Amino acid sequence: MLEVIGYYLCFTIFIIQPVEEIYTCNHPNTIGSGRSLLCDWEDDDFINFPNGERRLRKKRKADSQIKAYYRNKYHEDRKWLK
Repeated sequence: MLEVIGYYLCFTIFIIQPVEEIYTCNHPNTIGSGRSLLCDWEDDDFINFPNGERRLRKKRKADSQIKAYYRNKYHEDRKWLK
């Protein structure tokens, strides 16, 4: 029985958690879906437009290197939309 619990914990920690972290970093508009260790997006990270659209701000001084990387990636991916 302890082996099953050990496998479950290893699966959760080493497989599920990293996938969730990467998803949260790549999709910043998922605020409120839980706490993230790498990219904890907050309401202050976004610009709210009158039509209800939210966009990630280009820069923020309080960003870690990982958060800054995904913020730049977010804006690079949306350059072709303009």
